[in-house]
Formats: sequence, C-alpha cells, structure tokens
Amino acid sequence: MLKHHPQNHQFTLDWNGHTAWIDYDVRDNTWYLLHAEVPAALRGQGVGQVLVEKTYAHLREHGIQSVPVCSYIQALVKRNPSLVTGASA
Repeated sequence: MLKHHPQNHQFTLDWNGHTAWIDYDVRDNTWYLLHAEVPAALRGQGVGQVLVEKTYAHLREHGIQSVPVCSYIQALVKRNPSLVTGASA
C-alpha cells in the first residue's frame, strides 16, 4: 500500500519487509518528483514501476500537477505517457 508522508514530502511503498520511496518538492502548486529509491533487495522485481504508478494514481486522484525530475521516473513516463494523464510531464 502506498503511504503519503506530507511532512517529509515523500511517498513510500512497503514490500516484503523493505521500503521504496519517492521524494518530492512542491513549488507553485506543482509537485516535482525528485528521486525514486528502491532498496537493492527489491531491484529487478518491478517494485519501482509499481511505486511510480501508485504515486501517479494518487496525484491524479487529488488533481495534483506534477513534473518528473528523477531520470527513472522520466523514463517510465516516456514509455507510458498515460501515467500522467491529468498532469503535466
């Protein structure tokens, strides 16, 4: 389950005893997705993609405009532009 921690400007996803996360910053009502991190034990399992998909679902659900700054997030958005439907990429 995706968790939002607004006080830390972070989304987290717990997976098999590990936590992956996305850090963001907010400027002028736009959320900048700065960095996605997946622990080494989870890499190669699609956890990063799930994290990004769930984060964008949250952003769309709340009508939040966003910009992917992280190169990993940018690559996922480029391969799947529908992730950001309703948000600017």
